[in-house]
Amino acid sequence: MTKLLFCVSVYRFCQALELLGQGQRHVSLLRLARIISQCACLFATAILQLSPQQWLEHHLTHHLFYEKRKDRKNYFELFAQVNARLAGTIQLNGHFE
Repeated sequence: MTKLLFCVSVYRFCQALELLGQGQRHVSLLRLARIISQCACLFATAILQLSPQQWLEHHLTHHLFYEKRKDRKNYFELFAQVNARLAGTIQLNGHFE
C-alpha cells in the first residue's frame, strides 16, 4: 500500500511540475522518484509531525534488530557458532591457551 501511495504521489507531483513547466523540457518521472525517495525521512517527519530525531529513534528501536526466530539463525548467530567451533579446535590442538 505504501509503494502504491508513493507511486501515485510521484505521478501527481510530476504532473503538477509538468503543468508549471514551460514545455521546452519535460520532467523525468524516474529522476523525480529518486529525489523524493532520498527525502523520504523528511516527508515522513512532516506528515507525522515528528522531529527527524523522533523518527530516527522509532526506526532504530523497532526496525534495526533481528527478530528472535526458532526456525533459523541470523548471520551473527551463525558467525558466533563458527567462532566458537574454531576457538574450541584451536584450544584442543594446543595452539592456544
